[in-house]
Amino acid sequence: MRRAGRPGRVTGSRFGGLQGCAVAALLALAACQSEPMGGPMALEVSASNPVSALQRINNTGAKCWIRSGDRHFRGLHMIPELDTTAGRPRLLIMRTDKRQGLPLLVIEASGAPTKIVTYGPLTSSATGARVNSDIMRWSSGPDGC
Repeated sequence: MRRAGRPGRVTGSRFGGLQGCAVAALLALAACQSEPMGGPMALEVSASNPVSALQRINNTGAKCWIRSGDRHFRGLHMIPELDTTAGRPRLLIMRTDKRQGLPLLVIEASGAPTKIVTYGPLTSSATGARVNSDIMRWSSGPDGC
């Protein structure tokens, strides 16, 4: 490195390169943070009953999330628990390689008027935000991916 006219001031191409790298790293980090984050959701929907609300989400979610090859849902599968006599109907999203254990995401419906809630570790990710957004859209009518 060279010293400029004033003592204590460092100049040279290596220092400028470090500044450029630092700026590039900050921009890359900011770009990574631009995806929306999710969270648990509670949504009241117009459906005749909780099972019919979840059937719609199950059919469209299987098509758009699981079978589509979407990278956010690779290695995951959905288990519908719609025929429940002692509890609330729900959809479980689990890891494909771990058929037993706790689900990553639960989509549950109950009550009249029908209320859909999501919870589980996957809800606090960008994929959780996508799931919530898709559920809101599918519950209001459109069923496209």
